[in-house]
Amino acid sequence: MSKKRIQSIVLLLCATFIWGITFPAVKYILGYITYFQLLFLRFGFASIIGVFVIIRYRSFLKNNKNLWYLILLGLSLFVSYVFQTVGLEFTTPSKSAFITSLYVVFTPVLSAFLFKKKINKYVIVALVLSLIGLVFLSQIDLRSLSSVNIGDILTFFCSISFAFQIILTEVLVRDMPSLLVTSFQIFVAFILTTPFAISNGSLTLPLPVLLLTMFLGVFASFLATQAESFSLRHVNSTEASLIFVLEPVFAYLFSFIFFKEVLNLKSVIGAILVIVAMIIVAIDNKS
Repeated sequence: MSKKRIQSIVLLLCATFIWGITFPAVKYILGYITYFQLLFLRFGFASIIGVFVIIRYRSFLKNNKNLWYLILLGLSLFVSYVFQTVGLEFTTPSKSAFITSLYVVFTPVLSAFLFKKKINKYVIVALVLSLIGLVFLSQIDLRSLSSVNIGDILTFFCSISFAFQIILTEVLVRDMPSLLVTSFQIFVAFILTTPFAISNGSLTLPLPVLLLTMFLGVFASFLATQAESFSLRHVNSTEASLIFVLEPVFAYLFSFIFFKEVLNLKSVIGAILVIVAMIIVAIDNKS
């Protein structure tokens, strides 16, 4: 195994570990500030780094097509995080993580729809398993709509939005530096959150919360994404997808440590079904 391959696997594990931490971290921060204030700070801290990258690669922005696609990408990132962050106000961190991870299943489904490709039977099986898993995770009684948790529904839409964002990212990085693609979409999301954050009033928070928000911006939003982009040059998508399965597992681990969250039997069954669906998609990607 080459040195770069080992480095890539380690970087992917670190990125997945960091993303797992973010779910209980966001839940904790929402006890002090609103979700738009959180997103404003998160994207703001990430944009401090990103703006220098944008300046460095500004020549790519002279192409109007590239510019509009990047703006669309930033909008999809903004929508994804709004759904996820608002959803976390009404659901638990571990449920949010497992439902968000459905983007692994939704990505090939949405890609087939957008590019008019045929969906194979393995993806269909994974989709069915993931939706059944969602019902178990969310404790939905199919006989009563009142059993539906609004937080879980918002997070479900978050996973679909993330799937679209991933597909668009894969298209754009073919013609532009991945650093620019990452930086510009984060900057667009920062601009979009600004008016909402300002309308939420004054912003005062304890130093530990501020530092945790900086961690979300710099490490979880910027560096972890770049670690993923670098690693995918040396690790195939199947191996990467299998590593990403650990994200909701890490999220549950930290939710248990910090919030004493314990999944009941139905939620455990749902979580297992989601993980199995992710693995099926990962293995199918290899073929």
